[in-house]
Amino acid sequence: MSIMEYAAGKPLQSNNMDNRWQPLFKTAEDTVHWTSVRDTPFPNEGWQIKKKELILLSGRKGGDIITKRKYADFELKLEFKMTRLVNSGVKYLVHQMFNNDAERMEWIGFEYQIIDDFHQNEIQGFDDDKGSTAALYLLYAPDKNKKLKPLGTWNSLRIRVQGNKVEHWLNGERVVSVDVDSQEFKNRVQGTKFKKYGDFGKKRDGHILLQDHGDQVHYRNIMIKEL
Repeated sequence: MSIMEYAAGKPLQSNNMDNRWQPLFKTAEDTVHWTSVRDTPFPNEGWQIKKKELILLSGRKGGDIITKRKYADFELKLEFKMTRLVNSGVKYLVHQMFNNDAERMEWIGFEYQIIDDFHQNEIQGFDDDKGSTAALYLLYAPDKNKKLKPLGTWNSLRIRVQGNKVEHWLNGERVVSVDVDSQEFKNRVQGTKFKKYGDFGKKRDGHILLQDHGDQVHYRNIMIKEL
């Protein structure tokens, strides 16, 4: 699909026609929409703003950042640029959930995986395509014909959530489509670490979270549209 993208059988308006898009990050002032998961303001360390880019610096332990408000029924779009051996992700429908094994509360949600597919053999834990870029992490692999651009160049990401339907898009093409109320989805959850969280997959709203997994990744033009 090119200018017009289709979901649920209806065309979405092209970006220059739809004024419902709101910035979550385009300039330094937009950090007002974010906070640290550590219950502090936007981190002073680890995250850098440079030339309208939001950059997670490698090894600086800035911690995950999370939107101050929750979103239900939305589209999220952004551009990301990967570095070598990066392993990170954009999480959504994020809540604090109880880990029944560890007996503690943790920030958990669905994850759009961002990882260096080009050197997967050098990344610990990169076992299959359910851990590749654009996957619904650990649950659904992206389309095998996805078009991922090389390291050091900008890729576009889009996440669409409406009711029980979730979609992942990469560079203008839908690569994951899931019904989270389906028995197939529930069965897949039971085959992963997410089975430890009783509420996983049941929330219909939640925060957006940018993960600090210790590796450098660049973001820009983070926009959200409520449906």
